[in-house]
Amino acid sequence: MTWQAADVISLLRWQRHDFLNHLQVISGYIQLQKSDRALTYLQEVTAGLEQLGRLMHLKQPHLALVSLMKIEQAAARGINPTIAVHTLMENLDMDNDAALALWEAAWDLALDLAGDGNILQVCLTEKEGYHLAFQAGAPADLPAGAADHLSGLAVRYQVPFTWEPEKGKLELLLRKH
Repeated sequence: MTWQAADVISLLRWQRHDFLNHLQVISGYIQLQKSDRALTYLQEVTAGLEQLGRLMHLKQPHLALVSLMKIEQAAARGINPTIAVHTLMENLDMDNDAALALWEAAWDLALDLAGDGNILQVCLTEKEGYHLAFQAGAPADLPAGAADHLSGLAVRYQVPFTWEPEKGKLELLLRKH
């Protein structure tokens, strides 16, 4: 995957906008003398930024960058993602192109499954490999064959793939050394 300057600038603009929004909310709480609400909000924002920081420290920076771009797309669609990163994927045993194709297809399908204005939980753990799981709050109705692209990639690269659209679930298990 080659990144253009416009892609990176778009990502930086989104992050800047997001940070300014958080600062305005905190400032508003302080001006209204609601320090307890400001502190609670600040703690929530800090926790979210810590998870994004863990995501940015993945040992495969191309997967981290794709994730950030997909999170930006989610925000543009009103999807509220919560991210939990419990591994840095230090020993991924896959070709970079294969991992990238699977990763990007999983994110795309998960965003479609979540649907506009919904929540999406994203969790990356290390368990018998690197387990990437998505859970949509209220799954959107998707057309038959919506998972065909990702399913085909999973078969091609021999990666376990779980797809339960009625439950809003999508999971991949990437190999590790």
